[in-house]
Amino acid sequence: MDTHLYLGVDAQPTELGLVRRAVQTWLAAHDWPGPATDALVFAVTEAFGNSVEHAYRGLEAGRVAIDLDVAPVCGHRRVTAVVTDTGRWRDGAGRTDCRGNGLAMIRAITPGMDVTTGESGTRVTVWTDDDVAPTPP
Repeated sequence: MDTHLYLGVDAQPTELGLVRRAVQTWLAAHDWPGPATDALVFAVTEAFGNSVEHAYRGLEAGRVAIDLDVAPVCGHRRVTAVVTDTGRWRDGAGRTDCRGNGLAMIRAITPGMDVTTGESGTRVTVWTDDDVAPTPP
């Protein structure tokens, strides 16, 4: 069974379903537990949606790379997902429209998350283990 999944997807809202189904199918093939699957699918689709909505605003449409890997870690398995765009980072701090909570929600439901921003784009890395239930929000 392939321990790696790579998706190169146009940063378009119409691709959200494709991303969701591909991640769900890949996790199911690895017998990933339901709650951890739900958390990771949400995290990846939210990070992808952020890239679609924010990274390329005012720019020519780009692509988003999604990499998932499963590997053994200390007697269990860990899936790491990395969502990368080459657009611009947009800080949601100070918003008054009750939006801008996506990264906080990802952080709340996954055991680990890291965000790296820079001139070359944004990278959101999330991970979950097969023996750890996600923390409820």
